[in-house]
Amino acid sequence: MRLTHTLPLVLLSSLLCVSCRPTGDPASEAAAQAELKDTAERINGDLVRIRQQVEELAESTVLLYQPEAIAKNLEHADPSRYAVHRNGVLYKPKDDGNSAVFVSGCVPVDDALKRIVYFTEPLDTAFKQVTARFPEVVQVYYNDRNSYNRIYPFFDVISQYEARMDIPSYNFYYLADASHNHGRGGVWVDEPYVDPAGRGWMVSAIAPVYVDGRLEGVPGIDVTINAITDRYIKSRATSLAIVAANGIVVSIHEQLAILFSLPPLENHQYLETIRMDTFRTDDYNLLKCRTPAVREMAERILNGKERRAVLIKDGESFEVLAEPIADVNWTLIKVLD
Repeated sequence: MRLTHTLPLVLLSSLLCVSCRPTGDPASEAAAQAELKDTAERINGDLVRIRQQVEELAESTVLLYQPEAIAKNLEHADPSRYAVHRNGVLYKPKDDGNSAVFVSGCVPVDDALKRIVYFTEPLDTAFKQVTARFPEVVQVYYNDRNSYNRIYPFFDVISQYEARMDIPSYNFYYLADASHNHGRGGVWVDEPYVDPAGRGWMVSAIAPVYVDGRLEGVPGIDVTINAITDRYIKSRATSLAIVAANGIVVSIHEQLAILFSLPPLENHQYLETIRMDTFRTDDYNLLKCRTPAVREMAERILNGKERRAVLIKDGESFEVLAEPIADVNWTLIKVLD
């Protein structure tokens, strides 16, 4: 979320209560836990469907590499829609209502590479269908091993991307390769990273495309952190946060960020093109928080897999509830009023 001012930081005065006794009415706390579980399951269900969708997208992309499909799609391709920029990038200069195209030049843009761009044009239709089906999805793309990127919706790739960008060196590609993804199914890039395409902080569902045993490319579906916050956090309560397994805060309400001694979560400002994986700093890691009570809470919940902890602040006890979001290995946290 974007904040226009710096929020004051609140220091927590004492450590977590080791016994983790309920601090309020047991019936109310049980109801809150049940509600939190229901929210976590809804989030998880939405993310499972997106991951399954990217697996289907990978399967349909494999079919485009079959000789019959290649011949058919090349007949219908329109090479006149593409151009080579003075920086050596093959791209689509005009928005035709379909995907943007960027071939970075990291691999020489020869006729063989151009053929791949042309015969994968049918992906545009699939991309549109995915964005129409999932309102939280902001963009859909296909990256291939030659640093070719087809991405929908269209945007000005020349101003946003760096020429000779090595796409397979980014997490949204290599996390789907054989060394990271032995099962060859859909996986999540579950730690928020800065999108090189200009959408800010996001997470991605990706899946590999293997043709004759070789990894040809990786389709991906992107969900911005802003979308997650608006859909699940901001509209529901001031007391919710989503935290990755390594302690990094994925999404949090600004008032809860104060309680946890975190700086305001702001969207990334694109002062220059993104040339490498860019993640949140340790300032947003609960396991490395400067406040001991927060660190201990995170340790109990994230590493100890406990569903309850008690945080004591200025002599007041706050019960912290937790539920897993299994598909992305996140935890949904709620601090009771």
